[in-house]
Amino acid sequence: MLKILTLIGARPQFIKAAAISRAIQKSFSTKLEEVIVHSGQHYDANMSAIFFEELAIPKPKYTFNLTAHVHSAQTAQILHKLEEVLEVEKPNAVLVYGDTNTTMAGALAASKKHIPVIHIEAGLRSFNKAMPEEINRVLTDHCSSLLFCPTQTAVNNLAKESIVHSNDRCSVDKPKVYACGDIMYDNSLYFSKQVDDSILIKHNLVKNKFLLFTMHRPSNTDHAERLRSICSMVLELIEKQQLTVVFPMHPRTKKALHSHLSSEQLDAFTTHPLLKIIEPASFIDMISLEKNCEMVITDSGGVQKEAYFFEKPSLILRSETEWVEIVTQGAAVLVNQSNISLLDEFELLRSKKIKFPQLFGDGNSAQFICRTILEQL
Repeated sequence: MLKILTLIGARPQFIKAAAISRAIQKSFSTKLEEVIVHSGQHYDANMSAIFFEELAIPKPKYTFNLTAHVHSAQTAQILHKLEEVLEVEKPNAVLVYGDTNTTMAGALAASKKHIPVIHIEAGLRSFNKAMPEEINRVLTDHCSSLLFCPTQTAVNNLAKESIVHSNDRCSVDKPKVYACGDIMYDNSLYFSKQVDDSILIKHNLVKNKFLLFTMHRPSNTDHAERLRSICSMVLELIEKQQLTVVFPMHPRTKKALHSHLSSEQLDAFTTHPLLKIIEPASFIDMISLEKNCEMVITDSGGVQKEAYFFEKPSLILRSETEWVEIVTQGAAVLVNQSNISLLDEFELLRSKKIKFPQLFGDGNSAQFICRTILEQL
């Protein structure tokens, strides 16, 4: 029996963890023991507890009570608390997801104790080191022994940094690198069978007659001019197209809107009759919104990818993306407000006949990952 310590702390990680936990419970329960640790990085009930209930993720054995929210202090607290857990649990490996402070802290704590690090969603690169996520994912990859990449592009990115698949015994110096597909595709296929129309009925939404809008990245919310520009572009799009836009509002975004918009701007944005601002949506509700909208406007890596899973085009409110395949395929456009009009790009994307080939595996990534962990460790 191999003991795997799974470290999670943010909404995308809860969702990804559901796929691995489900695979362990279904096919590997006699061979893999999973100990779940919740770093506490997302502490709001709407961003945390609801996902454990909805996605049937096993209850964390440990949950950290973080007091810091600044990047460095938060990372330091997770490092300190996790080291204590590692001393008690003595796992065979530590499994981390994605690119958050939790992910990097887990990779550092484990590698310092010479415990193999398993990185799921390895090899992604935006090539923008001003993003905290870019630093986190690069450092985590260089600490990892088993690297599971969602696409071949991610494998190629690792090779450029001299992280290549080794035929020797698995270690941080001789890592194993796999293109395994995306476990989020596993989840989207699995949970899409469970969605209903309840959130559409609740908000009077007509299928394929509304846009889904999400925004939470500091690069958009923490800069007043950028935030005001995005709000203005969204309102212009609504006015010109007379389309309903649904906006599940992230707590950070809500705070930023009140900080950076004048009372007149805030009122114009939040009270527009065609802009439906709702509470942060659960994963099941987000799937329902993604499946039934016409198009997605987002700065979220996960949401732009889920839009692709459900064959919806997306306007990405960033100057770069780690999911370059979606843009290359023509299913998404990067929108930088300094030189691109959201309205123009919407009309252009709407006029295209877009194809959505299978870029992210076959929906069985979690099974492959669990089998490989057993083979290599």
